[in-house]
Amino acid sequence: MSRPTVRRHWRRVIGWTALLLDHLKPIRVSLLVLGIASAVTIGVDQAAELFLIALWTDPSEGRYLALLASSALAGLSIWYAARNAYRLRYPRWPALQERRAAMLRDWLPRVLGAAVPLLVCVGFVIALAKLPHGACPAVGQSCGERGWRAIGLLLESAVMVVFFVTRRRLWNVAARRLPRHLTPLGRTPGEARVWRVRDLGRAPCVFYAVVVVLNIVATVLIAVRPEALDGIGPLAMLLIAEAFYCSTGSLLCMVGDRRGVPLLSSLLLLAAALHWLHLNDNHKVRQYADMATYQQPTAAPVDNRVRFDDYMDAWLDDRCAQRDPCPVLLVSAEGGGIRSAAWTALVLSRLTAQLDALQPQAGEPLLARYLFAASGVSGGGLGLATYAGMLHEPDAAGTAGMAARAQAMLSHDFLAPTLANALFVDFTQRWLPGAWLNDRARALTRAWEAAARTQGMTSFPQPFADLYRDADGKVSTRLPALFINSATVTEGKRFVQHPFQPIATPQRQAWTAGFDGSSWLDPRVPLSEVVLNGARFTYINPAGTLLANAANPPVPARVQLVDGGYFENSGATTLLEVMRLLRERATQRGKTLRFLVIHLSNDPQMTDFVVQHDAQKPWPLYTAVCPAEPGRVRDSVRGEAIAPLYALLATRVARGEYARVQLLRALHPDLANPMRGDSLWHFRLCPGDYPIPLGWTISEPAFAELDRQLRQHYPLATMARALQAQLAPTP
Repeated sequence: MSRPTVRRHWRRVIGWTALLLDHLKPIRVSLLVLGIASAVTIGVDQAAELFLIALWTDPSEGRYLALLASSALAGLSIWYAARNAYRLRYPRWPALQERRAAMLRDWLPRVLGAAVPLLVCVGFVIALAKLPHGACPAVGQSCGERGWRAIGLLLESAVMVVFFVTRRRLWNVAARRLPRHLTPLGRTPGEARVWRVRDLGRAPCVFYAVVVVLNIVATVLIAVRPEALDGIGPLAMLLIAEAFYCSTGSLLCMVGDRRGVPLLSSLLLLAAALHWLHLNDNHKVRQYADMATYQQPTAAPVDNRVRFDDYMDAWLDDRCAQRDPCPVLLVSAEGGGIRSAAWTALVLSRLTAQLDALQPQAGEPLLARYLFAASGVSGGGLGLATYAGMLHEPDAAGTAGMAARAQAMLSHDFLAPTLANALFVDFTQRWLPGAWLNDRARALTRAWEAAARTQGMTSFPQPFADLYRDADGKVSTRLPALFINSATVTEGKRFVQHPFQPIATPQRQAWTAGFDGSSWLDPRVPLSEVVLNGARFTYINPAGTLLANAANPPVPARVQLVDGGYFENSGATTLLEVMRLLRERATQRGKTLRFLVIHLSNDPQMTDFVVQHDAQKPWPLYTAVCPAEPGRVRDSVRGEAIAPLYALLATRVARGEYARVQLLRALHPDLANPMRGDSLWHFRLCPGDYPIPLGWTISEPAFAELDRQLRQHYPLATMARALQAQLAPTP
């Protein structure tokens, strides 16, 4: 090939590339939305569970039809918005009027629209590929039955392409048969160019007006009742938001591009400026039930919370009066989203039921009676709160039904209401000066509260401190003392939340490198808000601004809270300090204690810190043996740009490992006579038959996998007998 020919071909390639890039500019919002969706589908493990629930494990045909409808809505919105964008004349981009690119303007909207259901199907296939042993054995249902759902999406994509190509012909056929009702369309209206948006025609103008109105209505409804979206499915919610984003974003681009005004960029700069100057912070930590996340708290009432010393005294008097040494149960629950919450609630519920079957107790279960305190992080805090809520308000089934009750509560879809608020309400707030709307964190707590009410638990919206005080104002020790760990942004310290008056004083520094949450939190702070503060893992749950409203506020008076796992994810640090406080108090009263620690982790990849695995003799130390996963070790060297980020994340994990080991070293097990020494059981998860998600929604097969591992890896009957021997009152 001669050099002039090569140059000619090269100039042709450059010309078509420039032409293509110009044609991508008017539809950049749709491309950005689809690009983000593709990256999440391929690269985010938590998204896999959404596809498996929607297309495989959910038995509801109604929700599957809703998924098809939302996919079609998003695809049609992208196609129609892109088609109208190409009908407008742009003085800055004369290439958009070139006749040789007419096919490009026809097919780009069609391809983008049809790609939506196809992308959902691809996400489902990727999720299936991540199942360790194939989908069918894991779920236990017919492959063909669920395979049709994926085929339905493929057919929907194909039907959309056919519709895009033949819609005009189909309309004219219908118009010939119904001439009184329909008017035949011309041959080339799609190529007619106009200078203004309103000249696009009546139908496009009505379409955009309806989109704007529906966007406002949806935002208001979600702001008022986000928990009503429990059941719609997070995937369908994302697709509905995608439809609105692409339609509204395309309208803004058309209006701005036509006049040469960077309208979209200006809005982004406005949002960034409001955020930087803290002029629209709607992420306040709620100090009482009636407070909204956009409001300033009112003055706190007189602090009538129970003193922790009084709680310890009452607990020791009631449990340890005739026992030496006195057994004390402690629990630490690691963070890990809904996976941690489900595993924590399941393990504690099963142990409680097993022990209660052996040693029935009048009034309160034996395990709960000797459970003094529990420390939780993130989802572990939700699991502990769920367990405490069931103890606080038992149902007719008693302890035997606790596991099913916990599963029924935690099986609710907490992610859809949170995403809905994030994509509509919080998104709208970002452009408004001043704070006016509740944030997505409040949507999550409302979803928790609504789910708990379905199981007869009303403790979530109640003041946390009220759970530890009887009606006559006396100390109540019916529930274990819950310590929910958060972390502060500026100081990087633990923020230990509990239901008592401040434990840390100038004379007693209870928390190493930590703040005592009760110095900032109102005595009326709801339990759901306390759990949320420990689970603010950005970006699903935003960092919360906590404003102290006491008469003598602490220093600093304002702190910003994030997930407790940013400091360390095990909860063991706080549990170790609680154990020391109780041991000191018992020593002052002349009592000897034996600590029985239950540590609950949920990361299948973690390094274990307990090396005893004898299921026949799980006392004083025990944990399951996880099979080694095949595969090569990943390279530990990172590039200079991302190495600091990896180091920060890895350090957080290492701090949790350090805290677990320190907790173990603080115990004094007696291998020769386990009944006389301390003990620790580590309930961990192993790589299993089904991937268990980290987000705020969980499927029935994930619960089945948790239950399988608990039954297969842990000798619950033997453990219950050992606990009975340790805890049962001596005659």
